[in-house]
Amino acid sequence: MRKLAILSILLAACAHVPPKTPPLDPKAERQRLLELPPTILHKEARELMARGEWDAARARLDAYLTKAPENAEAWFEAGWLTEHQGDAKGAAELYERALARDPGNVPAALNLARLTQDDPGQAEGILRAALDKAPAEPRLLNALAAALRAQRKLEEAESIARRVLERHPRDATAWRNLAAIESDRGHLRLAESALSNARKLDPKDAGIANSLGVLAMRRDAVAAARGWFEEATQLDPGFAAPWANLGALALRYRDYALAEKACAKAVQLDPARWESHLALGWALEGLHKPREARAEYEKVLAVHPRHDDALFGRALALKAEGDLQAALQAFREYAALPDASRQRDAQTQLAAIDLRLKSRAQAPAPVPKEAGLDLSKLPQGGEARPAGEAPPSGDVSAVVR
Repeated sequence: MRKLAILSILLAACAHVPPKTPPLDPKAERQRLLELPPTILHKEARELMARGEWDAARARLDAYLTKAPENAEAWFEAGWLTEHQGDAKGAAELYERALARDPGNVPAALNLARLTQDDPGQAEGILRAALDKAPAEPRLLNALAAALRAQRKLEEAESIARRVLERHPRDATAWRNLAAIESDRGHLRLAESALSNARKLDPKDAGIANSLGVLAMRRDAVAAARGWFEEATQLDPGFAAPWANLGALALRYRDYALAEKACAKAVQLDPARWESHLALGWALEGLHKPREARAEYEKVLAVHPRHDDALFGRALALKAEGDLQAALQAFREYAALPDASRQRDAQTQLAAIDLRLKSRAQAPAPVPKEAGLDLSKLPQGGEARPAGEAPPSGDVSAVVR
């Protein structure tokens, strides 16, 4: 009876399984979307973006922009969506289209300037063009102050930051800009004062806590710096900078376990930042994990093939792994660099490796064990070690930076 009951349940369950939905034909779906009114397409796209359904939102935005190509706001939304999908170059092109239709589109100008921050001069041009349409917009002024500071135009950057504060004294970003400018000038106390004002206005901003930690490091206030970095990671666990700074601080005091944890988190959050890979390599080297350390150095060298520390670290890792031939070649390549900062260390390593390879080549071949001999019958540990003879020391190749 029990078997019949179970069979009945299974048959009933199978009877109520909904039929599989056939996959949508992309062309048919696009045609269906194009038949919808533009207002419906735009509304649905925004709702889908709010839920993080990027592909469905993109399909509706594309259809909407086919019908309303002059809508600058929609081009901005398409850029924002594309950036969240990981395509920064595509996003920049879409922000440019938004600005071509509305040069005063503040969000598009801010995001495009941010994406071009490696070229602060270009970012400055973008922001000034937007300010022509909205000259008093504090967000644009704050971004312009940051772009000017990146070009070392500190007087002009300070003037703009103070201009914002005259009209908006509770603008935390303007206080942060002012702090960064004073830090660049070496006025650490003035920078800390400005950051304290910013923190009062925005106590949940992890960037402010991180900046306070950097200033504390510059004053050699180690405990304070660690406290600020840890607070920043708690305020925003997805913010890579304080994790990287915490790792750098741990390396400074040879706390390799903490350094590995913090740097690994920084790499996870921002894998494109080669400095974090280098710091993680140092931490792994300190923990005697040469294979993992070498993998991090290789990532640095993929971006900067002649990076001094990464090349030397890679050679050390190969030696620690026991691959003496590869290590010898790596140290030779390093020593051949005209600007190698550790030339003497490299020559020392080359001599040591060459000696080990020669000793290995001259060592007598091991005597094969004769069949039938039971070595377990020989005396075990009876003889004392001769006086003055020390056990062979290991080859220590880790370098502390």
